[in-house]
Amino acid sequence: MEHDAVIATIEEMRRDVAAAPEIYRPGAFWEQLVEDNIDMLRREGIENLKRTVSNNYYNWLTVSLRDPQMQLAIRRWVRHPSLAPLRGRMEPASGLRTMGRPDAFELTAKAARRYRFFVGCAWEEARRQDTLGLTERLTEPQAGNPIRLWRSSRLISQDLANSIVECSFAARSGCVRDGARVAELGAGYGRLAHVFCEARELTYCIFDIPPALAVSQWYLEQVLGAGRVVRYRRWEDIEQVQAALRPGGVALFTPDQLELFPDGWFHLTQTISTLPEMPARQAEHFLAVLAAKSSQALFLKQWQRWRNEADDVELTEDQYALPAPWRLTDRRVDPIQPAFFNQLWRPDSAAVA
Repeated sequence: MEHDAVIATIEEMRRDVAAAPEIYRPGAFWEQLVEDNIDMLRREGIENLKRTVSNNYYNWLTVSLRDPQMQLAIRRWVRHPSLAPLRGRMEPASGLRTMGRPDAFELTAKAARRYRFFVGCAWEEARRQDTLGLTERLTEPQAGNPIRLWRSSRLISQDLANSIVECSFAARSGCVRDGARVAELGAGYGRLAHVFCEARELTYCIFDIPPALAVSQWYLEQVLGAGRVVRYRRWEDIEQVQAALRPGGVALFTPDQLELFPDGWFHLTQTISTLPEMPARQAEHFLAVLAAKSSQALFLKQWQRWRNEADDVELTEDQYALPAPWRLTDRRVDPIQPAFFNQLWRPDSAAVA
C-alpha cells in the first residue's frame, strides 16, 4: 500500500536524523509526537493526512465560541459583514483524528456549522491580505482527503487560507519572485511550499524531521507532480545539491543538511510554529542558522508566548531578537490566529537582486 512506502521512508529518515549531530535531533516534545503521528499514519493511511496528522501541525478544528481564533473571526465579521462565510457548503466532517482523542470522530452538526463559518471567515481574510492573486487562482487540493468546504464553486480550506496569508506577508520582503531561493524549517505536510511554488517560479527547500518530511514529500509529489520534487537523500556536498535544484521545484532535506548550504545562499528563510517546540539551545541554534543562510529576509511566525513542558522551556516574542545587521521591518499579530506573531527581518545590507 502507498502508506507502507511512506512509513519505510520515514524509518530511513529517522535513522539519518539519529546519526546527525545532537543539536539537530528532536527534543522530548517531538520524540513522543513523532510516535503519535506515525501511529496515525499507520492506522488511517497517508491518503487521509488532512483529517489526521495535519491537525497536529497547524490546522485547527476551531468550533468553540471561546476559541480566540473564533472570537477574532466573529469580531471581524461584525465589522465587515459578508454572506460568504454563511453560504459556504461543507460535506460531513468524518474520520477526524487529534492528539486529544483516541479514535476517529465526526463533527456534530453544530460544530460543523461553526467550523464552516470559521473557515469561511479565514478565507475572506486571505482575500483581503492577498497581494499575489492567489485566492483567485488556487483551490484546496484533493490530495490528503481534506474536509470539503466550498465558497461558491471553489474548494477552500483553513490551511490554504493561512498559507496565502503567510505567503503574502513574506512577499513584503520582495523575495517571493521568480528565481528566488526559499528555505522553510518545519513544513508540516508542505502546505506553504505548495502555495509558494504556485505563486512564483522559485526554488523551495524544506528542512524537517520525519514523519513530517516524508509526508511533505508524498504530498508535494501529488499536488505539484513528481518531476518538480527533489526527493530526500543523503547529499555529500553542495555541488550535488545545486545540480539537482531547479526553479519551480521543491527539495526535501533533514535539518542538519542546512549546513550544506553556504551562508547567504537563500534569499528568504522562514519557519512557522516550530521554535517553542524545541529545547532552548536548539531553538537558539536554528534561529542563528536561519539568519546565517539568508541574504535578504527572515520570516518568523511563532507563538507570542508558549510553554513546552516536555523540554522545560518557555519562549516569548522578545526572545526572537536577531543581532545586527538584522532589523525588524514588519511585525503584526497574526490576522487569523491571534496567539501568534508575524515578524519579517531584513539585514541593513539587503538588496533585491
